[in-house]
Amino acid sequence: MDRRRPARPARPSRRAEEPDERGTRRRGPETPAAPREPIGRERAGGAAPPRRGSARGRSEGDRQAAPERPELPADHRADLPAPVRKEVERRVAPRGRARDVIACLDLGSAASEAGEHAEALRLLRWAKHLAPRLALVREALGIALYRAEEYRAALTELQAYRRLAGRTDQNHLVADCLRATGGGADETVAVATDLVEDEAADPERRIEAAIVAAAVLEESGRRRRARSVLAGVDAVAARAGDEARARRHWFAAELAERDGEPGAARAELDALLALGPDDEAATWRERLSRGV
Repeated sequence: MDRRRPARPARPSRRAEEPDERGTRRRGPETPAAPREPIGRERAGGAAPPRRGSARGRSEGDRQAAPERPELPADHRADLPAPVRKEVERRVAPRGRARDVIACLDLGSAASEAGEHAEALRLLRWAKHLAPRLALVREALGIALYRAEEYRAALTELQAYRRLAGRTDQNHLVADCLRATGGGADETVAVATDLVEDEAADPERRIEAAIVAAAVLEESGRRRRARSVLAGVDAVAARAGDEARARRHWFAAELAERDGEPGAARAELDALLALGPDDEAATWRERLSRGV
């Protein structure tokens, strides 16, 4: 994975890595952090998007036919945080059903992390069938669908998670899914901004949300505002890891160069290179210095 690029989900008509009209490589969306902990950590958290829920408050995802039950090992010991296991055991009955949900969450999240998307979705869809009102189940399934690049279905699940949990900590993925499925620019930016402005949220997710918002703003012709969004999370980036900081600097440099400000682009690349060596960034920095 190239840690320097902003998240840019592929459109249905454009494959990831295919050059756009400006020659910039478009990459698939970044995977979320810590997928084996669907919820419970303090830090964790194409055309139009799917319809909202019906008058009964049930989403399209809730109304799907029952999936096939997967074979689960009888002696499986789940490697999930204790708060996650306790939440499932408290909310799901009988005990055998709760054990199945825990096993599916553990095995499905691990399969998703390993890139075994079909297996992950088979397990996590069964967990949803057993516990459709459990926020952590909808979150885990949404993350797995996102990784599998099934953005429309991921959007449904992640919106359900947000509604059930009352949290913004996956809004960077919700916004990315809206962007990938043709959601309106203003709606996408508003969703991302909710996370950017959530001071209790994980700094790296706030940076990712800012990157998605800035990408949407730039695509809709509002480059100055896009640059302002990235500048506005500078203090947040200081508390984030190097990968998130590098991605913000890289995209800020791209926007500054497109805006005819090579000096600002060089400053962003200097900050990026201070995080560690990067041959491509160094070459870009040298080209800007020569005025090419």
